[in-house]
Amino acid sequence: MYNPKRVWRRWTRKTNLNKRRFAVASTVSASALTALVQGRGHRVNKLAELPFVVDFDVVVDKTKKANELVNKLGLGDDLNQCWHSRKIRAGVGKYRNRRFKMKKGPLLIHSGDADK
Repeated sequence: MYNPKRVWRRWTRKTNLNKRRFAVASTVSASALTALVQGRGHRVNKLAELPFVVDFDVVVDKTKKANELVNKLGLGDDLNQCWHSRKIRAGVGKYRNRRFKMKKGPLLIHSGDADK
């Protein structure tokens, strides 16, 4: 039959709640093992321990200052590797607003309540 009125494909599958919780806990705990993080391609040789948490009051209002801070903390190699990994995607996706592929780097979280 050509062009049915309903799509009978099963696009998503339900996963048990305990299985999802176990997966999240496993990924968070795996981020604390240096060998696994390096196995994924991250450059974390200069860091003392993982996960790398810094808690101090610094107001950064320019990107240049933020880059200097990240380099002083020892995350510059990983960010440079991510920056230089930008490549053009193969296939038709490049015409559909997905032109570039890029590696993921460290996750930086800040409070965001800096007064201007």
